[in-house]
Amino acid sequence: MNVVDVLKRLVEFPSYQITLDRVEDGMKECASFLSDSLEASGFKVEVDELFNVTGERTFDGKKSFLLNAHFDTVAPSSQWSDANEPKLEGDRLIGLGSSDDKGSIAAVLSVISQLDSCRFGKLIVQFVNYEDNSIMFQGRRCLGTPYFLSNHPEFKADYGMNIEPTVVDDEWTVNLGCTGRVSFSVTTIGKEAHSSTPHLGRNAIYDMARVIEEIRRIPPGRFKIDDFEGEMPINVAMIQGGRALNIVPEQCTITCERRVFPNEDPQKIVETIRSRLEGLQEIKAMCDFGSEVQPPYLVERDHEVVSLVVDSAFRKLGYRPRLRVGLGRTDSMYLYHMAGIKTVIMGPGSKGHVTGEFINVDRLNEFVQILGNVLRK
Repeated sequence: MNVVDVLKRLVEFPSYQITLDRVEDGMKECASFLSDSLEASGFKVEVDELFNVTGERTFDGKKSFLLNAHFDTVAPSSQWSDANEPKLEGDRLIGLGSSDDKGSIAAVLSVISQLDSCRFGKLIVQFVNYEDNSIMFQGRRCLGTPYFLSNHPEFKADYGMNIEPTVVDDEWTVNLGCTGRVSFSVTTIGKEAHSSTPHLGRNAIYDMARVIEEIRRIPPGRFKIDDFEGEMPINVAMIQGGRALNIVPEQCTITCERRVFPNEDPQKIVETIRSRLEGLQEIKAMCDFGSEVQPPYLVERDHEVVSLVVDSAFRKLGYRPRLRVGLGRTDSMYLYHMAGIKTVIMGPGSKGHVTGEFINVDRLNEFVQILGNVLRK
C-alpha cells in the first residue's frame, strides 16, 4: 500500500464529532475501511460499539507488541471548507487529520501490508475512535481507548507504541511519557448591592482578581530530560461572574488546569493551591477539585521498548531522536495506567488542530521505514 495514497483516502473520511450523543457516519465509514485493511493483511479484527478497531496477528516470536493510533479528528474551522479534500503541494500533504493522526495510521497500514515476518509473537494494531472527541454513550461521556480497556480488562501487551505527532522543528523526537492533569474551580463570594451604592456590597470579581494574582505567583512545575526542559504553570482557562450591569456581583467562578509532570505528585499540587488560597485575607473563596486527577507517566529510558524504537530510528536516520515528555494527553496514558503497557510515543506528524493542517511527506516515508525496523526481525 502506497503510504501517500492511503493517507489521501483516510483524509477524505470526515471522522469528527458534530453532536455529543451519536456516532458520525464518517467515523463508521473510516472504521470499516480500517477493518477491511487489517483483515486484508491477515489480522483478526474486532470493532466495538464506539467503532474502535482492534486487530491481532500471530507470528513466531515471543513477546506481544501494541501499535495504537486514533482516526478521529477535531472538526474543521468554518474557514476551511475543503478540509477533507487532500492536496499534495511539494513535500506537504494538506488535509484535516493528516498530521494528527491519520498519517500515523497510513504508515502502519503501509508497513503491515508488506509484513511477511515479525520479531514479535503477537502484533496488536489498534485504531481507536474518540481521542480528539468524546461521546455520550449509555449515560456517560466516553473516550475511545479507556472505553475499550474498561470492557477488556484482560487486554495486555508486553509493551507498545502510541503513534502520535512527535516531529519538532522538522526533527524526530521520542516521548517517554506524557503529563497528567489536575483541574479545579475557584468561586469567590461577595455581597450584592446596587451599582449606585457599591460601598454597601462586596465585588466578587474584584476578589477574584486577587485570587488570580495569587495563582500566578505559585511556582510552575518543571521537568528536564537530556536537552528537553518543560515548564508548566497553572492555566486560568474560563471565568464567569455577575448577572446584570447595574448590580455589584455576588459571585465569580474561574476554572483552571495544571498539567502534571512525571516528577510531580498531583496531591502535593492540590495541597499547595489550597494552602495559597486559604492564606488570602478577607476573601471568601471556595476551591473545588474535580474528582478525576489524571496521573502522568514515564517509561524508564533503559527499558527495552525505548531501546528498540530509538535504535530502529537511528538505523534509518543516522541520528538518535531526542527524548522528551509529551506536554498533552494521549491514549498512551490509559494504556500505561489501565492496562500496564509500557508505551512510548512517536509519530510522523508535527501539528494538528489547525486550519491548513499538513504532514511532511519525507517524514512520513521515514516513519514507514522506522516502523518496519521496529517490527521486522
